[in-house]
Amino acid sequence: MNKSKKIHKLIVEFEKDFVLLALASHENDYRLSWAINKKFGFELSKIENLSLILQKQKTEASFSLYRFADDNEVIFHLISNKSEGGYLIPELKNIDYVLKVENFPDQAYIEKLIYGIKSIDIVITAFEIKELSERNHKLFLF
Repeated sequence: MNKSKKIHKLIVEFEKDFVLLALASHENDYRLSWAINKKFGFELSKIENLSLILQKQKTEASFSLYRFADDNEVIFHLISNKSEGGYLIPELKNIDYVLKVENFPDQAYIEKLIYGIKSIDIVITAFEIKELSERNHKLFLF
């Protein structure tokens, strides 16, 4: 009697109810938010900074934060990736801002958003952040 072992693999995926877009721009946060507002008719406005204790440096860092919710309840947060204390996402040091998009209708909406952001003259590039570590995913659960 030959008994073969059965191997079961457990794959854990984080439920992702938002998309993160990486934006590179040499402009200040208020200029970038103004340009995005103008392009899309948004009303991104400054809210209280996102304050965190960065694990590596063991220092507090404060990241500028803007918020807007449209009529369809799509919620946008524009977050600086850089502060005096370090980076929000250290693996993406070449990225200046992250745009968190919640409650979006479909992937076509995100692709159209990226295309529009790339057309803004003060934006160098924009792309979807496809993979996040567990730590980085938790950062954006606010």
